[in-house]
Amino acid sequence: MNTETQSYTARATYKKASTPQITWLIARRQMLEAIRDRSTLILSGIFLAFQTVLVLISVGPALQDHTLAGLQKAGFLMAIYLLFVGLMPATPAIGIASGVFAGDKERGSLTPLLVTPASNTAIFAGKVLGAVLPALAYAVIGILVYFAEITLLYGPATLALLPIGLSILILLLIPGIVLFGAALASVISSRVRTFQSAQNYSSLILFVLWTQPRTLVH
Repeated sequence: MNTETQSYTARATYKKASTPQITWLIARRQMLEAIRDRSTLILSGIFLAFQTVLVLISVGPALQDHTLAGLQKAGFLMAIYLLFVGLMPATPAIGIASGVFAGDKERGSLTPLLVTPASNTAIFAGKVLGAVLPALAYAVIGILVYFAEITLLYGPATLALLPIGLSILILLLIPGIVLFGAALASVISSRVRTFQSAQNYSSLILFVLWTQPRTLVH
């Protein structure tokens, strides 16, 4: 009798996790793996150092022309570099997303996930979010460092040269581009057999994503 009561109590207190909860659990695991990846951290550090040099050798000389046309050109150049420093730290998301399924299949860690109650939608969404969110965090850090560098080196008033409309468009483009690229890379990763094949396709995705936004802002 006691055994039946305990069994009934266990069944009564069990509550199946919702799709958003499962999605977040998968995304959190993916994010922790991405954050702990040493190569991603090193690459992000290199990007931050590179953008510092970029500001010194490109933005600085452009600000030497104090004519109206020269200042407008400098503001446009700063906006283009805003896109650059936003996308540059976010590009590892494409590489991470390209391996979320193909890499797991090679390691044999995808099958245990597929036999869980998690739906395919929750698994896919969690994998994509787990790749995108750390990259967007790196992008925010890169943009803040970019603004801080300009402020410290050339004064806060220099930020007023940025075209407001174009800057807002660029800030909205960055998460959209990263999310689209990561989702596309994840779809490809789920269809190919090897991690190397997924990486080859991700290189093509990165080329398209790097060229099209710059064409748009021009």
